[in-house]
Amino acid sequence: MSTSTTKRRILFFTPYASRTGSEMMLLYILRHFDRTRYEAGLVCFARGELLNDIPSDIPVFIVPRNFNTSERIAFHLGVNPILYRLRKLAKSFRADIWYVNTIMLPEVVKVAREFSIPVITHFHELPLTYSYLEESDYRNIVDYSQLLIGCSEVTCKAIKDSGGKNVRLLYSFINEHGVEASEDRTRTLRRQLGIADDDFVWVMSGTTSERKGFDLFPDIAEQLNDPKVHLVWVGSRINDGLVYYTEQRCHSSGSRTKIHLVGKQKEDYYNYLNIADGFLLTSRQDPFPLVMIEAALLGKPIAALPSGGVVEFVQEGMGLVTDDFSINNLVKAMRQVMEGEVATNPEVSQVRARRFTLTNGLEDWSSLINESVSEMAVV
Repeated sequence: MSTSTTKRRILFFTPYASRTGSEMMLLYILRHFDRTRYEAGLVCFARGELLNDIPSDIPVFIVPRNFNTSERIAFHLGVNPILYRLRKLAKSFRADIWYVNTIMLPEVVKVAREFSIPVITHFHELPLTYSYLEESDYRNIVDYSQLLIGCSEVTCKAIKDSGGKNVRLLYSFINEHGVEASEDRTRTLRRQLGIADDDFVWVMSGTTSERKGFDLFPDIAEQLNDPKVHLVWVGSRINDGLVYYTEQRCHSSGSRTKIHLVGKQKEDYYNYLNIADGFLLTSRQDPFPLVMIEAALLGKPIAALPSGGVVEFVQEGMGLVTDDFSINNLVKAMRQVMEGEVATNPEVSQVRARRFTLTNGLEDWSSLINESVSEMAVV
């Protein structure tokens, strides 16, 4: 039993330990949380690269989803190795609270409920992602979690619409000190892609998924049909039929607008983002995309579909968000930005972006957690 004079122990859960926005946010939290008030451990379901950056005072536990031979046999006999490992952790690392940094780990909430461990669930997802969960698992997350954190207002609304009771807003944030681009390298990349100085470049960053709207790229290019406009997609390639189909359309398109699929970038990521004259967000649903903050911090105007958090982020002087999901209206908004019909100001974008940077985000997280943990019943 924890007391008011002891540190609270929080066990954090994350799926991959990769450099996605939500997992990078968790890394910042683990680096900067108040060690005078809390102790922490981390559970990950894969040995991702981010584990190398976890502070040394935080024990890391791996619960792999790949079973060995004996575990596969046990699974077929009705013993789930993941639940078995989580139950062992519940006994060996006696945490006051389990903090689940995604809804995509329903097993964690199930075991926490068995042991009456309070749960904080941090939603970085909107309803299209809920379909990956069984109804009982999703309902268990919403009903059992003592605190439900949404990364944007639209995310919080979706949680409340699901029946969530104690729902709090915590906007996603980035490390602004890492957003740096080289103008020389930016010019070199534009030349390598065959982009003239007076061409207009729209950049989109994300995995090549349906949710991110990758399949819309050839349609946008065909409607623009402008040889002085380039569309650049930066991001990991998903190996599925929709991606193959879309790539074939991009290659065979008769549009005079050029499409560049440059894949996942690491060292040159911000330089590729910086080749943009405008940032294009084609997502169908996106809770609060960190890349829009990065683009705004680089002073890029935004044209976007109303996919979620972007509606809350973009203000006057930063670009346009369409009223619906019409490609016609998105292309119209892009043209209005390109032709100066809509006034945009890089300084307005940069000031807005700084609201969602590391210092502010960590302060907001600390205030929310300190208040919530003090009110939360602990084991």
